[in-house]
Amino acid sequence: MSRGHATAPASGPELSVVIVSYNVEKLLADCLESLRVEARQVPMEVFVVDSASRDGTVEMVRRNFPEVTVFASPENIGFSAGNNRALGLCRGRYVVLLNPDTVVHEGALATLIEYLERHPETGMAGPTLRLGDGSIQSECARNLPHLSNVFQWLALLDKLEWKLRFRGRRPIADRHPPPGTLFDRLNLLAWARDRNCAVESIAGACMLMRREVMEAVGPLDEALPLYLDDIDYCRRVHDAGWEIHYVADATITHFWEQSSAQLRRAGDFYAMQCHALWLYFRKHEGPAAGGVFAAMVTMAGLGRLALTWPLASVFRTPSLRRQLHMVLGLCRWALRWPKTAPRFGFACETARDGSR
Repeated sequence: MSRGHATAPASGPELSVVIVSYNVEKLLADCLESLRVEARQVPMEVFVVDSASRDGTVEMVRRNFPEVTVFASPENIGFSAGNNRALGLCRGRYVVLLNPDTVVHEGALATLIEYLERHPETGMAGPTLRLGDGSIQSECARNLPHLSNVFQWLALLDKLEWKLRFRGRRPIADRHPPPGTLFDRLNLLAWARDRNCAVESIAGACMLMRREVMEAVGPLDEALPLYLDDIDYCRRVHDAGWEIHYVADATITHFWEQSSAQLRRAGDFYAMQCHALWLYFRKHEGPAAGGVFAAMVTMAGLGRLALTWPLASVFRTPSLRRQLHMVLGLCRWALRWPKTAPRFGFACETARDGSR
């Protein structure tokens, strides 16, 4: 595979931005406003694919951001399908998949492009993602899922170790990235994320890639629901022979807490993640791995239920009730056969039925 600068039509912009939206009018307006500032440094085209929003998102974009190309879908087509609709129209030397609930800090996308220009072996790069409270979102740089590290996540061993051993801090800053701690080899909660380095995966909230990477890897897998479509794409980028790098020098704020509130209230957040992981393991490691994962979910779900139910019954705090509701959703998925995706019916980020 040749390594070098991306090529695009002579009249094409430097960067193509693809955003999929659903009922996030205010968040999307802030995102597009930040892109206007960034466009002073990076010539860009912006595509917004809206999945049948009911809050006036399409009208707002057409009224306030006439430079943006809007595709208004009459139905909720899903996150992956929405991105794929615009990817074929991108003319930029670089392409970035950007969530509508992000605000791009000035110079962030320019920094990512400059980084790729200096590192020809790198096909895709992602920035530091900071949540609304300023904390770093762990998903901005982490390992690919394997049965062993996913079991640590299901059993909450990673969070327990982080809280008890590291007291909720990120002290590991001498290796980038670290191989992981004893009980956390997936999300790397104790890693400081303070330097640029190669990683196994970055978050789908902002994935900037070379045009030739997009053309070589192809579209997002529309059979995979949210929370694994980006991980699947990262794995395919690695399989195509490219490196993926985390660029700490670039920062984007991700207001995930606001945009995903409706999903968390549904109580099936973990169920959605587990269904996506089940499909991922079946796709990349075969049906046997999918079966092992389903058994792991069953054991972890029932174990967590045995702990959470009595605590929620006695203390009745909102946090414990929320945890109980989520664990019940996880158990419902574990005991359901054949496996089907949880149905939410409201977010472009939720799954189409990805059963295989």
